[in-house]
Amino acid sequence: MDTAILIQQVLNGLSIASVITLIAVGVTLIFGLTGIINFAHGEFLMIGSFATWIVVQAGFGFVPALVIAVLAVAAMGFALERGLFRFTLTRPTNGFIVSLGLIVVLQHVVIFFYGPNQKSIPRPLSAVWDVGGVRIASVRVMVILVTIAVVAATFVMITRSRYGRALRAAVEDRDTAALMGIPVRRYITGVFVLGSALAGLGGALLIALFPVTPFTGGTMVMKGFAVALMGGLGNLTGAVVAGLILGIVEGFSAGYGFSEWTDAYSFGLMILVLLVRPNGLFGGTSGPKMA
Repeated sequence: MDTAILIQQVLNGLSIASVITLIAVGVTLIFGLTGIINFAHGEFLMIGSFATWIVVQAGFGFVPALVIAVLAVAAMGFALERGLFRFTLTRPTNGFIVSLGLIVVLQHVVIFFYGPNQKSIPRPLSAVWDVGGVRIASVRVMVILVTIAVVAATFVMITRSRYGRALRAAVEDRDTAALMGIPVRRYITGVFVLGSALAGLGGALLIALFPVTPFTGGTMVMKGFAVALMGGLGNLTGAVVAGLILGIVEGFSAGYGFSEWTDAYSFGLMILVLLVRPNGLFGGTSGPKMA
C-alpha cells in the first residue's frame, strides 16, 4: 500500500468520523443527563442535511444554509423535548420507544415532502491540494476543522463555565443538583437543544461530503452510538477519542482495500472494547440515578 494513499484514506476516514463524533457528543450528553437513548438522533442529522439542501436550492450559499440548518434542528429539538421527551423523563425506557417512533415519523415526513431519492449540493469547497503526493480535498479539511472547533468549544463550555459545572453536577446526581438550586429541567432542555444543534451541524457537513437520503440517519446514528459506547456513555472526552479511533480504523480499512468491511470493523471494535472495558474506554455513566 502506497503511504500517500494510506494517509489520504485516513484523512477521508477522519472527515466522516468528524460527523459521527458530532452525533456521539449529542447522544452522550443527552443520555448522561436524561437517561434517554435517543435513536432518532440520526434523523435529526438527516433533517439538518435536508435543511441545508433546501436553503442551498433556494439560492443561498453553504454558510447561511449551515447556520439555518443548525438553528432549525435546534428548534426542532427544543419542540420535541418540550412536547414529547419531557413526559418520559421518569421512565427513560418510554423515551427510548418514543425515539424509535420518531425515526419512522421524521423519515415519512421528509419522504412526503421531498421524496425518497438522494439529495446533494455543490461542494462548498472544490480545491484539492497535493501535499507530498497526498491529495487532500479542501472540503474534508473544512469538515474536520469545523468539528474540532465546535467540539473544543463544547468541551470548554462543559468543563470551564459555570453552566458546564452545574451541568456535570446534574449528570452526576440529578436530585442532589436540584436540591442545590440547579434548574435541572431547564438544563435538560438546554442539553437537548445543544445535542440537536450538533446533529444539525453534522447533517450540514455530511451533505457537503456525500448525497443524503431520508434513510441516511439510521446508518450514521448506529456509528454515533458505537463511538459513544466505545468512549463511555456520558463522557465527552471518550466520545471525541473514540471518534478519532473510528476515523483511523475506517481510513486503514479503506486504504487496504477492505472498504466494504468498514462497518464490520467499526462495530467489531466497539464489541471488543465493551468486552474488555464494559463502561467504555474512559468510563461512562449508567444515566441519572433518579428521576
